[in-house]
Amino acid sequence: MIKRRLFCHAPSFKPKKGPITSTCAASLDPQPIPNDHTSLCQSLVHDLLGRGLLSSAQQVVQRLIASSPTVHDAIYAVEFASASGMDLGPGISGELMRKLVDLGHPLSAHEFYHDRVVAGGIEPDSNIVNSLAICLAKLGKLDDAVKLFDRLIGSGDCVASNAACSTILKGYYEQDKFVEAFDYFVRISDANVKLGMWAYNVLIDGLCQQGYVGEAIEVLDIMCRITGLPPTLHMLKTLFYGLCKRGWSIEAEWIFEEMEALGFFVDKVMYTSLMNAYGKDRKMKMAMRVYFRMLKNGYDPDICTCNTLIYGFSKMGLFDKAWVVYNLMNDLGIQPNEVTYSIMIHNYCKKGKLDCAMSLLNSMAPCNFTPCVHCYTPIMVALYKQNRCFEVDEWCERMLESGVVPDHVLFFVLMKNKPKGLGIELQLCLLMLQAIAKNGCGLDCSSTINSDKINSTLALEQEIELLLKKIARSDLNLGNVAGGIYVSALCEGGKTEAALACLENMVIAGCAPLLFTFNSLIKRLFQDGLSEDVKSLIEIMQNWGISPNLETYLIMVNEYCKQEDLALAFGILEQMEEMGLKPNVAIYDCIIACLSQQRRISEAETLFRRMLENSVDPDEVAYMTMINAYARNGKGVKALHLYEMMIENAIQPSSYSYTALTEGNKRLGIEAHGENKRTGFMPNLYLYNAIVSGFCWVNLIEDACHQLRLMQEEGLRPNEVLSQFSWCIRLTKSV
Repeated sequence: MIKRRLFCHAPSFKPKKGPITSTCAASLDPQPIPNDHTSLCQSLVHDLLGRGLLSSAQQVVQRLIASSPTVHDAIYAVEFASASGMDLGPGISGELMRKLVDLGHPLSAHEFYHDRVVAGGIEPDSNIVNSLAICLAKLGKLDDAVKLFDRLIGSGDCVASNAACSTILKGYYEQDKFVEAFDYFVRISDANVKLGMWAYNVLIDGLCQQGYVGEAIEVLDIMCRITGLPPTLHMLKTLFYGLCKRGWSIEAEWIFEEMEALGFFVDKVMYTSLMNAYGKDRKMKMAMRVYFRMLKNGYDPDICTCNTLIYGFSKMGLFDKAWVVYNLMNDLGIQPNEVTYSIMIHNYCKKGKLDCAMSLLNSMAPCNFTPCVHCYTPIMVALYKQNRCFEVDEWCERMLESGVVPDHVLFFVLMKNKPKGLGIELQLCLLMLQAIAKNGCGLDCSSTINSDKINSTLALEQEIELLLKKIARSDLNLGNVAGGIYVSALCEGGKTEAALACLENMVIAGCAPLLFTFNSLIKRLFQDGLSEDVKSLIEIMQNWGISPNLETYLIMVNEYCKQEDLALAFGILEQMEEMGLKPNVAIYDCIIACLSQQRRISEAETLFRRMLENSVDPDEVAYMTMINAYARNGKGVKALHLYEMMIENAIQPSSYSYTALTEGNKRLGIEAHGENKRTGFMPNLYLYNAIVSGFCWVNLIEDACHQLRLMQEEGLRPNEVLSQFSWCIRLTKSV
């Protein structure tokens, strides 16, 4: 579907890069341009030929070609040699090809190779092969150039020139193909080809930018080995930030220390980045060690430093320590900003402390801070989790009335939790776009839809498209967001063709679609069973310089697991790890759950261990999935051990986790119940129903009675099911 109709217009926001130099062919039938030097050389050639010194005559022609100021002069020299009865040979042919390439005519050189060298039966030497490789690279035929290089290296008769290798690398750089450039770089390094420092710099930059930090470090090692030179400051900083971005905090600190050892200046931004990397990895002791090291070296903390520490502590649920940093800011005269509040609100909501988050948001106004959409969104998510849906509408209305510009994330949250059908997603889309137009662009966004047509899908789409055009004309960035919201709404409504058409219209209007927009389309295409079109869409993304993120890979893994195609799901996992992109816990959860459903417990257990080895902290879902898998397969001891690990890692179990544990081994369930009470978790009626019924089925009446007494001690009244079990227990005991 995509290959047939998508994007008949070229994207205007990212023009396709062309070849490095001109590829126009020069005429091979030029007019002679005689001069004194040319005449002298021609006379010398005739004299040498008359004396039988063919090799010397050929060398004179080669020098004449090399000194030619124009393409016509060079070609005329070759025609003169041919007219004089000289065999062109590899020397003259190679020199002409090199000259044509130097003068910016690789297409002419390529044509000469086929018309004169190949057709004339001339055996190519190193000069001809290297010139041909340069021609192919400059004409954009990099694969052919690399194949030629491989034959050149494999033959042993020819030597690859630095110019040819550098041109091929530059061709890869021009096309942003840094992974392919790295593979080629390794091969030419093994062949001991010397490169300029620019080649190492550009390759390291490109690999780090695309997330291939491991490969970038290997480039640095090869460079130091071949050149004997130490790394530059630019190289080390590029690697450092690349490692921090990928979460490789230990390796980033190694680069950090290497810079200090070489005497390079380490600034506050680098200290803060390293602290942030440790904070994301929940290693706040290491982050604080870097913080004290920064203070020791004479740097004062700023708002970015403090926000980084607050983020790390809040992420771990250590809000008391986060408030210590907040108070330290006041003591140092550092004013908190919107980011400070947003970080704490988000993590309060994530840890279930919704009242604290609301209080913090309400305290922003007296401090002259206007909450942004990132402050409101986590509160609405938490309200949905607590089934307080009516309050969501109140908070949403309050947010929009205060002039906040909504974004695609808020729209996704609201759409995900709204009832389906009746064009709800389009009505919500219209509401969001009206707020964007009014609060973000200052446009009149009064609806033209009559009240009797409010549920008409066609009328809603027409209104939205009109508003979308106005937003895009006013602000392209907001147009990107608004377009993403509309595409997502169409995908949710199953209107795949309309969503693709909207994406194309966005590009024509000059918008740069967000990754969120592509993710919505990828999910929709999977749901329509169009897996091949997903590959085409991802290729389009990458051609536009948009790389898939964790959400993209999660969508793909989830869909493959739904299809029970674990080979493709594991393929995505391997692809991510090869790129240096660490899969998140949700991706592991998805595959582990699928393995569990197929009763492939050993493989699920191996993948769970692999997740731990990769420093990915399991969440409750991951623990619950494995506990349930163990329980269903009679591995109660392992289930209890994993449950205790979850408690030790400060993950508060829900009722479902507890129930999964008691399914497999009822007596171990009692031990877990005691652990739950110790950790403050109180089972509900559903859990008691599951436990008591389980004990009754295996005739453990005393254990069932014990659970009923515990329930009464906790002030819970039995429901109808438990009452029936109580009657059965009394009857059994009386017998």
